[in-house]
Amino acid sequence: MNKFKKVGLTALAGSLAAVSANAIEMSVNGSTSVSYNTGSSDTATTNSYNGGQSIGVDTGIQFTGSGELENGFTVKSFAALDDGRANTLSSSQLTLGMGSLGTVVFAQQFGSAANGIDHMPPRVKEEAFDNAGGSVLQNFGRASAEGTVTYKSPSVDVGSGLAMTFGLDYDPQANVTSDDHDAVAANATTEGSAIGMVVAITSDLGLTIGAGRESIEGEGHYADKENTTAYALYSMGPVSVGYQAYYMDRGAINDIPLAGTTADYSGSAYSIAFNVNDQLSLGYEVIDEDKEAQSAILVGNREIKSITAAYTAGGMSVAIQNTQTENYKMTGTAANELDLENTQVTLSFAF
Repeated sequence: MNKFKKVGLTALAGSLAAVSANAIEMSVNGSTSVSYNTGSSDTATTNSYNGGQSIGVDTGIQFTGSGELENGFTVKSFAALDDGRANTLSSSQLTLGMGSLGTVVFAQQFGSAANGIDHMPPRVKEEAFDNAGGSVLQNFGRASAEGTVTYKSPSVDVGSGLAMTFGLDYDPQANVTSDDHDAVAANATTEGSAIGMVVAITSDLGLTIGAGRESIEGEGHYADKENTTAYALYSMGPVSVGYQAYYMDRGAINDIPLAGTTADYSGSAYSIAFNVNDQLSLGYEVIDEDKEAQSAILVGNREIKSITAAYTAGGMSVAIQNTQTENYKMTGTAANELDLENTQVTLSFAF
């Protein structure tokens, strides 16, 4: 029976491909950049200073195939390669557009609704955490970002100049890479399925507010986990500002942590971006996050500050970004505090 089903589905897929082959359009585009990086770290325990420099090249190539079915639905296949990941697949989705019914996304790698709001404040170049060694914020929606089916609603007019959209994610196996189309992902020892939900309301006055939730089912005696976030964005002319708050609950009952849990985290990010003119943009962002012990006692605080300037002319752009991170390890002990500073100058080309 299983063999017959597989043959039948393969035949159906071949039939659909044959019907729509003439309507498929393929495109390839990408970008390449060269960057000069300098970095330093300072550990308070020994008052040591470590610095370094590097020059690197990063190239990304995106392949897109799109077509329209006889019923008016659209099909889009997207795959991106990034030599920063040794020419591996960095993003891949199959998207079915159903017009006024919304969109269904089969996310092999990223493209899910929850992971799409892991950083909402406006930025000129990279997120502040990108050159800071990482942040808790970038993990929002990450557990349900691979091997996921996502529904994204169309924009719905709710009156008074407001429009609403929402999205739902389902990942049958959280935190497990799903790269093979016909292989079953092994069960994680601590986590089961994951569900993501997002909603956003946009005003024609330039204001957008939104929120998201990602819940991860614990396996056996391991705790369930829940990640939540909310944000507000506002744009007026050349100025854009944004604020995002987030909380990651690693699971506990009556404040008693269950096996397999780690510390909870909370934090906020806010930024401002200013377009001086059509070519020059400036940006500033701060991420401030706390690490709580399993007893809900604060044990550490990390602060990331990033300032960026970028100049664009045609398909070329030059950007400089300086990022400073205080207490990266979030140990809560001043003697072990690790401070980082990174400056990156990037020359980019789109093709």
